[in-house]
Amino acid sequence: FETPVIPVMAKHMRSFSRCDADFSEKCQTLYRDVLESFSFNFNPDCFEAKKGYFFPEMVKNTGSYIVKASPKLKNRLRELRDNGIKLVLITASHIDYTELLMTHSYGTDWRQYFDVICCRARKPGFFSATPDLRPFFRWNEKSQSVGIETIHELNSEGVFLEGHWTCVDKWIKCNAMKPGRVAYVGDSFKSDIIATKLFTSWDLFAIVMEGKKYLREKPSEECDHVNKKPHLEDSQEWGSFFGSEKQFTMTAGKLMAHSDITLSDVESLASLEMNENFESGCFYDFDPY
Repeated sequence: FETPVIPVMAKHMRSFSRCDADFSEKCQTLYRDVLESFSFNFNPDCFEAKKGYFFPEMVKNTGSYIVKASPKLKNRLRELRDNGIKLVLITASHIDYTELLMTHSYGTDWRQYFDVICCRARKPGFFSATPDLRPFFRWNEKSQSVGIETIHELNSEGVFLEGHWTCVDKWIKCNAMKPGRVAYVGDSFKSDIIATKLFTSWDLFAIVMEGKKYLREKPSEECDHVNKKPHLEDSQEWGSFFGSEKQFTMTAGKLMAHSDITLSDVESLASLEMNENFESGCFYDFDPY
């Protein structure tokens, strides 16, 4: 949610610096206003209370914002589980909002695709905080409430809230059918891409939607669902989101430094081979330059 707010704040601050002497005071006021608007619209409790502008609109018109997962992606997730690979969903959303999005995208049986579900993970703290300060809490399906017992070690499948990546890592490695590495799929630069590489030992698959503009001309047959180029235009002032081979942008640099594989869409996972090898920092389904 914070990403689109950054340029808005920057433009306001630039206008303050041009014509006002009380620049610092106006910036502080702007900051407070933004925080209040975030709380008004995005506080997890607003979903059940039907407050703000965001959650009521998402409930009313879910299909306008959320894409349904393709049968190929669902089959790939089932295939992974059938081969003994543990799948964990880690989201900053609370369980009620997660239920809305996942039911629309994957169906009412969406939980069958995952062994463990971690909601309200409060990323990037899920990765960066001290483990002892970030216990899990079990979600009680019958009472639709959060348990009061703190859990510092996962010992079963199910739905949990908050927690820390080290517990998930240990659970996966203890329960997997065979030894292997953990791969994390995420799309937020702050909460997923950078945090995962700085604080964990996991491999990272970064999802960058802007890559859809540069999809390869001959897409894989396994990836038809995603290979429709959307209307994404490069900035007339700044050029390509990724830059060029001679001068790439900070975004492209961060991706090459932190991501093991960059994809334009989570649907592209459906075309990955089970034992496929990659060169770290590669762009899987698009050429950015």
